[in-house]
Amino acid sequence: MTCILVAHLGDEVIIAADKRVTQITEHGARIPCGDNEEKIVRTEVGIITSAGSLAMLDPVKSLVRDHGFGSPDEVLELILQARASFAQVHADSPRLAADLAETSWMFTYPTLVNDQPVTRFVYFHQHHSAESLCRLTEGRVMCFPGGFSLAQAQALQARLQAVVTEALESLPANQVKQSVVSFMLTLMSETAAISGTVSSTCDVALVNGRDVDIASGVSAGDEILKFIPMPRLAAQ
Repeated sequence: MTCILVAHLGDEVIIAADKRVTQITEHGARIPCGDNEEKIVRTEVGIITSAGSLAMLDPVKSLVRDHGFGSPDEVLELILQARASFAQVHADSPRLAADLAETSWMFTYPTLVNDQPVTRFVYFHQHHSAESLCRLTEGRVMCFPGGFSLAQAQALQARLQAVVTEALESLPANQVKQSVVSFMLTLMSETAAISGTVSSTCDVALVNGRDVDIASGVSAGDEILKFIPMPRLAAQ
């Protein structure tokens, strides 16, 4: 499972994703399998990441990584196909409803609004819509939970929103990003303490249009975070 925190700061989108992989048995038991997963995947136009069942997530992420997309609706179609295929294969699974509800995708891409470049962050989450993508607007945040309740995720999201709103309203522009990233790492550490499916170590991506910088394997308490350009991977 996964915990992903997102903040849209206007010029940039910040995405923090934990690194734990968890196996879920047919009876719902969650077994951690390692803390080295790179969940934020580079695309030609930004990033794609996800939370939930790997059987649904990986085909979509691989296709978007390797072949790109002409419009967000193309990614939506891939997501709906992956969900339908998974539902057909696992029709008799007692976990089917939970797996569909807990699996979400999110990605970025650049576009123009009133002739000005902006970074779009869109996501698919059944709780918000089972048929369409949703867009995160400037100044807003999202928490995509894995292995903890929707109520816990909403509480986490409210705390992050309060920090982002205050930072945007009161801090100099060059300090907002540092403040938000620091608090994301704190939230990730706190979440890891109560959820065995989330690691305190995470990757943090800064997305500005097509440009992506990433700090890998960071956690609360790290004094200096080293962000480096995230390379686009060649098609597999």
